[in-house]
Amino acid sequence: MILAQGVLLIIIAFIFFNNPVSVLTVISMWIGILTLAAGALGLIANLTVKNEQRDNSSLLWSIVTLLLGILMVAKIGLTMKAITVIFGLWILITGIVLLFAGIQHRKTGALGWIMLLGGVLSIIAGVVIIFDMATGAAWISTLLGIQALIAGIGFILLAFVKRNLVNKIKSSFA
Repeated sequence: MILAQGVLLIIIAFIFFNNPVSVLTVISMWIGILTLAAGALGLIANLTVKNEQRDNSSLLWSIVTLLLGILMVAKIGLTMKAITVIFGLWILITGIVLLFAGIQHRKTGALGWIMLLGGVLSIIAGVVIIFDMATGAAWISTLLGIQALIAGIGFILLAFVKRNLVNKIKSSFA
């Protein structure tokens, strides 16, 4: 079973690598659906309690969350852009942190310069991702694909390790 999971994860990785915009669309849709569901459940929970137990701020938060979820599902392109911008900002901020760390540690040798270079490259990547949704979709999909590929390889290796362990245990009792 673990071997099959590993193979499926590797297949998923290649699907991610070959369909970056579709992957971002699906991620965006699921985030929108989950946001909508969270708002709806909060609203239902608030309306099912007695009046004296109702919390107006919780009710307001549930309504806002529900409306945001509806907007996210209805305007999937906007949701995709928001996710891409958030991802790009994360890469940009990471780059700024690495840049300052690299400047601070550049006199310590190669590691400082590597941080500095990584920071500059991350800043450039962050800006490109923020302003080009297709590039952002490719980055997000590629990172998810790499994760699925690594996990798939790991599961396949785990399947072989477990099989060898089971065989050793069986042979020691035989």
